[in-house]
Amino acid sequence: MMKTNKLLIILIILITFVSCDNDDNIVDPVFEFIAFQKKSVGVNEAEASITPFPIVIDLLGYEPTQDITINLTVTENNAVDGVDYTLSTKTLVVKKGTYTSDTLYISTIDNLIGSLEERSIDISIASTSNSELNIGLGLDNPTNGVIRAVIIDDECSDTTDVFNSENISNETPWGTFPVTGNLNGNVLTLQGDLIAYGPFPNAKLEVTLNPISNGATKGSVTFEQQVAGTDNDGYVYAFKQVGEGTFDVCSGVVEVEYEVYYESGGSWAYWYTITNTFYIE
Repeated sequence: MMKTNKLLIILIILITFVSCDNDDNIVDPVFEFIAFQKKSVGVNEAEASITPFPIVIDLLGYEPTQDITINLTVTENNAVDGVDYTLSTKTLVVKKGTYTSDTLYISTIDNLIGSLEERSIDISIASTSNSELNIGLGLDNPTNGVIRAVIIDDECSDTTDVFNSENISNETPWGTFPVTGNLNGNVLTLQGDLIAYGPFPNAKLEVTLNPISNGATKGSVTFEQQVAGTDNDGYVYAFKQVGEGTFDVCSGVVEVEYEVYYESGGSWAYWYTITNTFYIE
């Protein structure tokens, strides 16, 4: 009977030992995530050109005992670094004892460029210094590992093609008159009553639209002295620009001032100066 009890006690000890040993080998999965706070944000072009837009990354898990470095990559969607935006960094750090990274700043460039397509960038968490961290939220379908920053234009999406129109008005100090516009490249041909003078209803003026930057919706208007045509009485006219004109695609306006000359005795005689505001009806 005593032998039986001893065997039973030994068996219990062995089972207990083996059970404890198996417990030591069990790996309890700890799901820790590193993720952006949102999937997308809107960044106002005008505002972020003055005050950069902040973005941070959160650690969801245990308090880190050492710094965690986060490496980012960027995918551009109809946006160009140095033309539409700049980033302060592509590396962020979650310092030990904290749960939020330092800040990534997006600065926009208020370039007066309108776009028919969305301009945005996708910022992705490419890797971290802690390989055990899960990127994004969720194991099966991780999200928030990428954030899309959409640049919100402060100008219209139109181009200078708006001036290629038969419905343009010419506002002068002496009334408003109908004009047509024909755009070829950046040269706009305006035709109609350009000097507020009834006997000369089909004057023609070619001006060059010079955007502030490539694709910009605003800029200057210039032209060289040029013959504008002949009126109904047989007089030939020429225009000479005064100062520098302007155009604004979003408001559909071209403003230009010029001197009016007529041909007399083989030479040009100054008549008067006129300020014109051409606008899309």
